[in-house]
This record gives sequence, C-alpha cells and structure tokens, in this order.
Amino acid sequence: MAVSSSLQREREKEIKAAFDTFEESGAAVGYHELKASLRALELPAKKADVLAAMRAHGVNADTVLDFNTFSRILWSKFAEQDPLPTMLKTFRLFDKEGSGRIGLRDLRRASKEAELPLKEDELERMIAYFDQNSSGTIGEAEFVQVMLAADLQ
Repeated sequence: MAVSSSLQREREKEIKAAFDTFEESGAAVGYHELKASLRALELPAKKADVLAAMRAHGVNADTVLDFNTFSRILWSKFAEQDPLPTMLKTFRLFDKEGSGRIGLRDLRRASKEAELPLKEDELERMIAYFDQNSSGTIGEAEFVQVMLAADLQ
C-alpha cells in the first residue's frame, strides 16, 4: 500500500534522526545501530531479520552503513509492516476511555491536546465523515475502513 505524503515525511524525519543520533556521537552506523534504530521505530529487529535486510541491500554485518543504505533498509522494513496494528493504536489514542467508540468529546479533547483550534462544527463533520452506521460515534472498524480508503495508514 502507498504511504501518505505526510506519513512519508514523518518517517523520513525519523530515519534521519535515528541515523544522526549515532553519527553525531561519533559511532559508526553498523549492524548494532541499525538494530537499535529498528527497535526504536517499533519495527521487527530479530538478528536474522536484520542480517537478511542488510544482505538484501548488498551489505554484511561488518559494513559501516552510509545514510542512503541505512534509509533504504528502514524503508523496506516499514513497507513490510501490516498497517492494521498502527491504525488500531492510533484509534486508541482517541478512545482514551477504551469504549471502542470515538465521540465528539474524544475529538474535542484530542484537538485541545494537539493545540488544534478546531470549531465544534468541524469536529462534528469529522465524526459524520467517519461514522458510516449513523451512530454519532466512530467505531474501530469504521476508523480502519476510512483510513484504508483514504490511504492514511
């Protein structure tokens, strides 16, 4: 599935920050740093998987990685991920009470926490957009369905 441009920019920043963390400390970026970066980005980081990813990009465990190779490896690992767990995690950020539904109060709180000055009618329109069964709230399945249709995962 394609990655939305905002998510792509965010991931590019995360990859650059991960690489810069090691480079700025004077450490060579190799297998161990790559593995630490994968873990920090909540990507699978088993030894065999990390080594296989490195080999797939033409490098071995002893290679010092430049940014381009490091970035390509991380992008390939992101591409392998199932978006559903991330979407459900995002849903739960809104559904703080664990009710399985996102209501107007949840969106109001989230917009306040994010310091987004959204008006009440804008929040209502958001719910109407996601709410496919006209319940006045957004369920997990509705949230996932709209995220997939809008390519927002």
